[in-house]
Amino acid sequence: MAIGSTGRFHAWFRGIAAFTVLATFSLVILGGVVRVTGSGLGCPDWPACHGGIFPPLETKAIIEYTHRITASFLVGPLIFFLAIAAWVRYRRELWVLVPATLAFFLVLAQAGLGGATVLNDLPGTAVMAHLAVAEALVACLVVLAVVAFRGPLTLEIPDWALGKVRKFAIMAPIAGVGVYILLLSGSYVTISGSTGACLEWPLCVGEFFPDHRLQFTHMFHRYVALIVGLFVLYSLHLGFRGRTQPLEIRVASMITVALFAVQVLAGAWAIWTDLSQETRALHLALATAVWISMSTLVVLTFSSPGVTWSGRSHG
Repeated sequence: MAIGSTGRFHAWFRGIAAFTVLATFSLVILGGVVRVTGSGLGCPDWPACHGGIFPPLETKAIIEYTHRITASFLVGPLIFFLAIAAWVRYRRELWVLVPATLAFFLVLAQAGLGGATVLNDLPGTAVMAHLAVAEALVACLVVLAVVAFRGPLTLEIPDWALGKVRKFAIMAPIAGVGVYILLLSGSYVTISGSTGACLEWPLCVGEFFPDHRLQFTHMFHRYVALIVGLFVLYSLHLGFRGRTQPLEIRVASMITVALFAVQVLAGAWAIWTDLSQETRALHLALATAVWISMSTLVVLTFSSPGVTWSGRSHG
């Protein structure tokens, strides 16, 4: 079934795609809460919890079980439905079919990694892989949702990218990769046991380059944040300061820069509050919010409302 324009794209599919992004974002936040509260082994078996269908009335077990329930009975079925709908109704449209199918396999991989992580007593590599797949899944769903609302991607420099703004279209995807690397470096801080190694900000034990391994690992994440942050700021200022780009590009660029700045402050606040669970959870939630905003901006940049799903211009 070929679709002539986003206006003819079924409203129910667009709505479910957008809701699935929000649901998956909530799931990632729950995963962060599991991590900062040390609830990863609140249910030491899988898929049961302490051998039963329901968890015992213990805080860590309930937190971990809530994460599992959200994944199994909300996010998983939503993604499965989107994949089925893509194959049944939109299988000729690659920018719908591919991300929907990839999301389906990623959620299966995510479930497998989650089970393996618990059954193997939370090995660091599995925890990091679990986060990496989760963020990749979020990006896939963002592609699907934005395409459903706005139109297929072209993978060409957009017509509005003139002058200095042309660099924005090239640099924005690179900035997106940088944000993803930053997310993984933050995860490595956690699994390496380096979270509490530096209880000052921006220095660590009064130094920029401490000698202790755990302290240097912690500081390395800050170095990555600095480099990525400067690149994101430079790249995205081209997205909202030019005059040729669409309004949604300007708005998305400003939102992403603002979220990144708040994320840095949240990281510092977590240190200043002695790594309280609340501030650490906020830091993780904002990290995924930045990733979603950055992914949305990149997809918006290369989407083409003026192109039909068959590749022909309309209007």
